[in-house]
Amino acid sequence: MEPQLQPQTQRPVKPKEKPETAWRYVLSFVWMILFTAIAFIVVGGGLVESKTAIFWVLIISASIQVVLQLFTFMHLNQKGYGIVILFMGVGLVIAVVSAVGMVLM
Repeated sequence: MEPQLQPQTQRPVKPKEKPETAWRYVLSFVWMILFTAIAFIVVGGGLVESKTAIFWVLIISASIQVVLQLFTFMHLNQKGYGIVILFMGVGLVIAVVSAVGMVLM
């Protein structure tokens, strides 16, 4: 009696994902150092006299660094973190609205 072979179903081939490389972290770190240097130069170097311009340079630089850190070192760019990003965004909106409301009171 011969053993009966069952047909195998073929599984779909998953595309290979790029492995995490150290260069991605190094590049992100270099960008963060660059934005920190820009902030120090703007504040300490006296290149910009307007306090409003200094404020906005610092806010934009800090915001870019936060996004870089979240997506590079906290791995929010991977699958399955959509709800985390959504909650963080809603929390940020609530925080900004609350801060603006307190300033305007």
